[in-house]
Amino acid sequence: MTLWVLGDQLNHAAVRQLAPKRVLLVEAYELGRTPPMHPQKLVLFFSAMRHFAQELRELGWEVIYLQAETLEEALARFFEVYPGETLAQMRPADYGFAERVQAMVERAEGRYRSLPNPLWLLQPEEFDRWAGSRKTYRLEYFYRFMRQRTGYLMQGGQPVGGAWNYDAENRKTPPPSYRPPPPLRFVPDALTRQAIQTVQEKFTGHFGALEGFDWPVTRQEALQALEDFVQQRLAQFGPYQDALLEQSWSMHHSLLSPAINLGLLHPKEVVERVLAEYEKGGLPLASVEGFVRQVIGWREYIYHIYRREMPALANANQLQAHRPLPPLFWGAPTRMRCLSTVIERVRQRGYAHHIERLMVLANFALLFGVNPQELNAWFVAAFVDSADWVMVPNVLGMGVFASPVLSSKPYAASGKYIARMGNHCKHCGFRVEETQGERACPFNSLYWDFMAQHRALLEANPRLGVLYKTWEKRSSKDQAAVRHQAQQWRQRIDLGEI
Repeated sequence: MTLWVLGDQLNHAAVRQLAPKRVLLVEAYELGRTPPMHPQKLVLFFSAMRHFAQELRELGWEVIYLQAETLEEALARFFEVYPGETLAQMRPADYGFAERVQAMVERAEGRYRSLPNPLWLLQPEEFDRWAGSRKTYRLEYFYRFMRQRTGYLMQGGQPVGGAWNYDAENRKTPPPSYRPPPPLRFVPDALTRQAIQTVQEKFTGHFGALEGFDWPVTRQEALQALEDFVQQRLAQFGPYQDALLEQSWSMHHSLLSPAINLGLLHPKEVVERVLAEYEKGGLPLASVEGFVRQVIGWREYIYHIYRREMPALANANQLQAHRPLPPLFWGAPTRMRCLSTVIERVRQRGYAHHIERLMVLANFALLFGVNPQELNAWFVAAFVDSADWVMVPNVLGMGVFASPVLSSKPYAASGKYIARMGNHCKHCGFRVEETQGERACPFNSLYWDFMAQHRALLEANPRLGVLYKTWEKRSSKDQAAVRHQAQQWRQRIDLGEI
């Protein structure tokens, strides 16, 4: 049996557990072109795969590493040498990929074998038992189930501290002079420099900068990144996890999602390292619980909902949003400071933290009316930690409310939210306190126009009813003026004029 290890399954323990005769890795360039991936994401995958192959060889494994334009071409070359071989594969996370490669293997007269994927905390059948016949899902119930199942932050059957989550303590804005500790950077070695050269030669015209690549690409580097987070940034992760700070792209976030999604770190070991430090004393429970929830709650929850709800979730568009992605997402200048700051960070590093993604990028796209599938393709292309299973539920389910599966209401907000959570508005060319006029923040009129446009769907939601009462206090003339202002902004944004 040959184990075909994908680029998001780079886990030594999993290979040892499966004990194959040999290991196959395939660097297929077609996968980086549809959609055209961020150059740093391409370097991350190619470098991590090449390092993984080298490490396996040093451990005594027979490793076949193929580079090809297409998967089909690589598999044809493999079966020329190993005719009729069984190719085993840990179940791929992305919908339809297993079926696609199985067909390729069988066309090449090989045999395909699907194996359980041990890189998840919860296997599909376990989630399915929990989910039962649910039509919609809520994180809070799943998270409590995972806490009870794992025993993490539990004592005598109850949550440590007496509460399941501490969100109320985790919404603080840092003081103006605040400077978070910088994250650990990793200088590219020879293999990574070769991967950078490959990307320079084979991929052109992709959104994103190649310069400054410093992500961890080996298990050893990933472990160092984990330790750096635990020692330097975890304590303040909780209170500032939702903050939008102009002077810091990383804040106190772990920056571990690329390493976990590659398989370099297992979510279990990440959580248990954090809990081990917490047990020593000195770490706030709110920070530890908030991080644990992201890993054992949100990450697992998102994957399994994606697995169960595809392909309908990827095609959802309950708000009937059809506008194309405006030029500012591709780096066109904009005077909206929050958007220009976050998109420039994505261009530079292929990264923005979760509130920048949800409440700046996705919120703007929601209010503007961007087609969900087009927005999702941009997120997949632009982020180093992206994958179909990551982005479809996050972007379509949470970001633009294309489906009601994950959320009972849209995460829509005016400029007031951005002003409250950060400091971009202080230096912006628009005035966040104004809704109408040339200097008014575009988020404000877009927000009210969005709420008015979708009133029939949203008004019955008990969490939104009060907003419509506020809207009704405006005169009909004022309402019309706000909505006209929103339409003007949409036209100008389409043209790249703001």
